[in-house]
Parts: sequence; structure tokens; C-alpha cells
Amino acid sequence: MKAPIIAATVLAIASSSAFAGGIAFRFGDDSFGVSLAGDLSAESSAQFDWLHHEDDGDMVALGAFANGQRGSLSGRLGAKAIGLEADDADISGGALAFGGDVSLPLNEIVRLRGGAYYAPETTGFGDIEGYQEWSVSAEFTIFQNSAIQLGYGDIEFDVEQRGEFEFEDGLFVRLQLRL
Repeated sequence: MKAPIIAATVLAIASSSAFAGGIAFRFGDDSFGVSLAGDLSAESSAQFDWLHHEDDGDMVALGAFANGQRGSLSGRLGAKAIGLEADDADISGGALAFGGDVSLPLNEIVRLRGGAYYAPETTGFGDIEGYQEWSVSAEFTIFQNSAIQLGYGDIEFDVEQRGEFEFEDGLFVRLQLRL
């Protein structure tokens, strides 16, 4: 997938009033991403992510989640369809990953976040035989409708006849705007 096509898709989704919720921008050492998320109902949500790596191509993900809360811990569980197009590495394919993320507020300003997703070989297609993703971060609320996350994340694909393909592994900053 080429960056202009993805950027146009992101802008089209962002302009849709049916998908109002929030937009986030993610910056890593070698990557940049845009995320659009919104509630489908009081107990469900959806999210679209695009992540571009300067050397390794583009990744898109579309997820559907069940939202929940237990005490002060909130989170979501669900599935996301992930696509990867890596021109330099000559990899194309995707997977259906399962997992979720949790959030624990420490006070009105600071919140701890963590998440993990996994796709077994049976849900991969094209060159992809599996997928693993995890992240941990601290979120700092700036205003009632904006926050900054500082974290560490890892995204890896298992690639047919090539082994592991690491898309991202390192620190990131995420600017979140709730619309």
C-alpha cells in the first residue's frame, strides 16, 4: 500500500461523522502512525490504525472490541484484521489477531496502559504465518480531551520461509485527541 492512498483513507474516515470519537498520532524512531477510534455503542468500539515504517513499509489494522470495566481497571477485548505491505523486504499479507488492552488510572492525570495481540499461523494469509504485538505506556492527561502517551512497543510478523520480521521495536510517543 502506498502512503497517499492510506492517508486519503484515513482522512475520509476521520471526516465521517458516523465514526466520531478520537484521533491519535504515534511517533517512533523509524515510524509514524495515525489511529482513529470510536464507540459503536456503550459497550463496543472500533479502531482503524495505519503505521508507516520509513524502511519497512506500511501496516494497517481494523479492529472491533468489547469494552469493559472491573473496579478502576478498564479495557477492551477483541480482534483486529492486520495487513502488511513491505516493499523492501518483499512481504505482503496479513492476519487476524486476538487480544486487548487495559488501562489503570493512578490519579486524575496519570494512567498506566498495556496491551497484547496474537495471531496464530491458522489466521495468517499471504506471506504472514503469525503476528505478535505488545506495548506498555504511561498516559498523561493534558486537558479533558487530550493526552500524551510515552511507551515501549513491539510488533513482529512470522513470515513464510523467512522467519521473524520485526516491524517495530522501541520507544514511542502518542498524541491523543478526543473529538
